[in-house]
Amino acid sequence: MRFRALNEIYDETTKVELMDSDVEALLAEIKEPSCYREAANYQECVDAMNKEMQSILKNKTWELVKLPVGKKPIGLKWVFKLKRNSDEVVKHKARLVAKGYVQKHGIDYEEVFAPFARSDTVRVLLAFAANNC
Repeated sequence: MRFRALNEIYDETTKVELMDSDVEALLAEIKEPSCYREAANYQECVDAMNKEMQSILKNKTWELVKLPVGKKPIGLKWVFKLKRNSDEVVKHKARLVAKGYVQKHGIDYEEVFAPFARSDTVRVLLAFAANNC
C-alpha cells in the first residue's frame, strides 16, 4: 500500500478563489445550538422543543411521579439537530434525552425503567402459549 505526502496532494489540486459573498455565506452558516440557552433565542428551536414535548405527552413516554426516598433523579438534556439539503436548513429537530452517564454501577446502573418486555421473556411466553394450545 502506498501513501502520498500532503505536499504531493497539494501539487495536484487547483486553488479555488472565493468571492467576498462566498466568504460571508460560509461565515453566516447556521450552527446547531449546543444548549438550551442558545436554542431559546431561536423561535424555530423553541417550536421544535414544543413539538417534542407534545410527542412525549401524546405517546405517554413518561409520567411525573414522586421520587423514591434515597434516590437521585437522572437529569435531562436537550439535543438539537438541523436537517439540511445541500444549501438550506429543511427542519429543526429537538430531542429530550436522559443523562445516563451520571448513573453509578451498583447504585442505579442496574435499574431499568423501560416499558417493554425483554426478548427472552417474549420467547418464554410464546413457548408457553404454543404448548397450551
